[in-house]
Amino acid sequence: MVGISSRFTAGDFLLTSIALLGGLWSGTLSVFIGTILAYGVRPPVFFGLDFLPAVVNVIIAALLLSSRYRVAQGIYITIFLAFILSPYSLLFGFGYVPYTWLHIVALIFLLSPIAPKIPVWANSRGLRQIVAIGYLAFVGTLGQHLMGGLLYELAAGLVGGVGPSDFMGFWRIIFWLYPIERLLIVVFSTIIALAIRRSLKKWIP
Repeated sequence: MVGISSRFTAGDFLLTSIALLGGLWSGTLSVFIGTILAYGVRPPVFFGLDFLPAVVNVIIAALLLSSRYRVAQGIYITIFLAFILSPYSLLFGFGYVPYTWLHIVALIFLLSPIAPKIPVWANSRGLRQIVAIGYLAFVGTLGQHLMGGLLYELAAGLVGGVGPSDFMGFWRIIFWLYPIERLLIVVFSTIIALAIRRSLKKWIP
C-alpha cells in the first residue's frame, strides 16, 4: 500500500465468492472472524478496523444478491460522500479528471436498471451470469477501496499526523495505480466466483 507499511492480500479476490456462498450475515461474519484471526500473522494497520473494507465489499454484494439494492446504494453513496468531503482526499487526480472517476462509474452502475436484475442473472447461465458476478465484484471492490481510503486517512492523517498537503502527493501516485489494481481484482474475483458457483451447481443437487 502506497504511503503505509502494509500490503494487499489474496483474500481480496475471494470476497465476491464469500458473498455468493455466505450471504449477508454469514459472509460478513466470516470476513470479520478471518481478519481478526489473521492479526496473529499480519498485525492490524488500521487500529483493529482492518476488516471494514472487506466487510463493505461483502455487504454491498450480498445486499444486491438479496434484492436489497436500495440499501446497497445508500451504503455506497454514504461512504463515497464521506471520502470526497474529507479534507485529506484528493478531488482531482489529473487536470479535471476526478480522483474518484472509477468510483463514479461504479456508482452509475449501482444506480442503473441493472441492479434489480442481478439476483436473477447470478443464478442463470452464460453471459448474464458472468455479467452479474463481474458487476458484484466491480461495485464491491470500489466500495471496499473507498472504505480503505477513509481508514488510510484516519491512520496516517488524523492519528499519524500527516497533513492534507502531504496526502495529495500520495493520492496522485495512487490515482494512476488504483484503476489497474481494482480491475485486476475484478477479473480474478469473477473467475474464481464463477468457478466456485459452477462447481457447486455441478456437484450439489
